[in-house]
Formats: sequence, structure tokens, C-alpha cells
Amino acid sequence: MSIELIIYLEPSSEFKDQVDTFLKETEATLGWTTANKYGCHITMAGFFKVEDSQEIKNKMDSVLKNTRFTVAPQVGKPLLIRDEKTNLPVHLILPITSTEEYREAMAMIAEECKQVVLLRLKKINHISLAYWDEENATSIQQNQWQQLVSKGVFDKIKQSADAYFQDVGDPLSWDIVLYERVSKGDLVGQDHVFKKLGRWPLD
Repeated sequence: MSIELIIYLEPSSEFKDQVDTFLKETEATLGWTTANKYGCHITMAGFFKVEDSQEIKNKMDSVLKNTRFTVAPQVGKPLLIRDEKTNLPVHLILPITSTEEYREAMAMIAEECKQVVLLRLKKINHISLAYWDEENATSIQQNQWQQLVSKGVFDKIKQSADAYFQDVGDPLSWDIVLYERVSKGDLVGQDHVFKKLGRWPLD
């Protein structure tokens, strides 16, 4: 029986908790978005299925134990991404820069894993604060979301984010983390549930 894994770059618990608190507060005041489904995360490799998680963990360990990171990722100010065609806002993020070394490490991990699974490597360039990607939403729920967008929900969340993250410092440390998704939140308002399988603190 296969299991579903994902690899994250994760900031220190203090910073992660602050992001998760922001997500909870904006959900309570402005509404739920798909960002709430995941919580604070930076995806390094998208979801993939394997039979043996220990094999993946061992391959990650073989790469990461010999890898040294010299530049810590930098977190930017909240940034609102707009659709190129409609100019409507579609994604509110905290940009993450200085991650070239981390992409190189993931390329090495992908090479190690290619006989077992092909990893979908990500750009490692943002933490999501608000977006909508709900393929199982009903037509009513999709319409409700579009109404919220037309009424400026993204601008309201960005205003909250600008104020909230103004005094939040950079993460004290970073880890690479391997998670198993033990419960999939298919429905709107339903969060994914993850179980940590491995954590690699970064120098």
C-alpha cells in the first residue's frame, strides 16, 4: 500500500507559529482560503507516492548529511500576485529568496530517488498567505469565493499581513522536513493532516 509524502523547507518554530497564527486570525475575520489547508510551508518537492518511506528518508539523509548551506533563505514583505490577463489578485505570499543552494540540494535528492520515484521539484520561493485552489468546491462555493475577490478580500488580507509582519523578524533557523499526508482535506474548509517522518536542521 502506497503512502503520500511531501518535502518542505520549514522556518524555525517561532516564525512558523507566527505565520500559522496569522492564518487562523484571518480565517476568523476574513474567511478561509486554501492557504489554511496547509499552514505555514515552503514546498521543495510536491506530493509523491511510495511504498517505503524509510527508503526515501535514507536517500535524503545520504545527501543532506554531506551538504552545507552557507546562505540562509530571506523572507520578504507580503506580496500580492495578480493574474496577467485579468489583473485580479490570485495569490498573497511572503517571498523567499536566496534559495539556490536549497534547489541544488533537492536536485541531488531527486537524482538519488529517481529509481524509486520522480520528484516534482518546486521553486522554493514563497510562503502562501492566501489563495484559492479548490477543485472539489461546489459551484456555489466557487461563486462565493469570486464574490469575495470582487469585494477586495485579497487587499484586506494584505493590509492585515502588512501590519502583522511589519515587526516579525527573519526565522532563526531552517529545517528540511519530510512529511506523510495521513488525511487529505478534499473539501472546502477541510485541512490536510500531516505526520513528520524526518527533520534535518540546516547549518
